[in-house]
Amino acid sequence: MNGEDFRSKLREFHLRSKEQSSQESRVILEDEKKMNNACCVKLYLEDHTIGNLTRMNLLKQKEVTFSGYRQIHPLQHTIEIKVQTNGSIKPYDAIQKTFQDLSDEFKNLEEEWARKVAEKEKHQMKLEI
Repeated sequence: MNGEDFRSKLREFHLRSKEQSSQESRVILEDEKKMNNACCVKLYLEDHTIGNLTRMNLLKQKEVTFSGYRQIHPLQHTIEIKVQTNGSIKPYDAIQKTFQDLSDEFKNLEEEWARKVAEKEKHQMKLEI
């Protein structure tokens, strides 16, 4: 496959991904039939980054007894996350709390980044004067 063929295939993939994300839900919740107090979440158009972040944050909750993820296939950008709780909370609540915690953490990171950039620019302006 030459370079132009590869770029064409990549453009086609991105167009299909955009069409899929605008037409379908990127999150599917399913009850886990083989485990009690468990569920499975499928995240479309995501990769190991989100899977591992979610798994690690779920395991920080004392009510979560199991959390794992897998990428269904290397060529499919779908992550499947399984969660089991001890029964004191529902698995969906644990996932909701994890996503909220991650969202808050990223907001804090963004604010700190903006503060540091502003400090750096202010310091550089002083040096120029």
